[in-house]
Amino acid sequence: MFPTPYTDTSRGSAAFSVNLQPRAMFSVPDAADVRITCAEGAVWITLDHDVRDILLDLGEVFVGREHSRAIIYALKPSTIRVAAPARAQSKGRDAAPALVLEMQPA
Repeated sequence: MFPTPYTDTSRGSAAFSVNLQPRAMFSVPDAADVRITCAEGAVWITLDHDVRDILLDLGEVFVGREHSRAIIYALKPSTIRVAAPARAQSKGRDAAPALVLEMQPA
């Protein structure tokens, strides 16, 4: 379960894909403006301090709106694509996207 980088040219984003086995979890510590696409299988996304359960099937997309951790749980063999916003300008300097990730064992 190692991230595989790819270029999301449609969004100008830093992006990668992750293959998840059933019951595997993947964590995005700050999901604000992070786009998660279910490229294969089905996943369940839960956000800290949010009562919603988000279920994604093949081709469905979730975009985080709040600064909170997202935990992605594979319901069956799945592939997710994770994309962060492109580099932002900050006071005349390039700022890296705020995409920090954690992989957790199943």
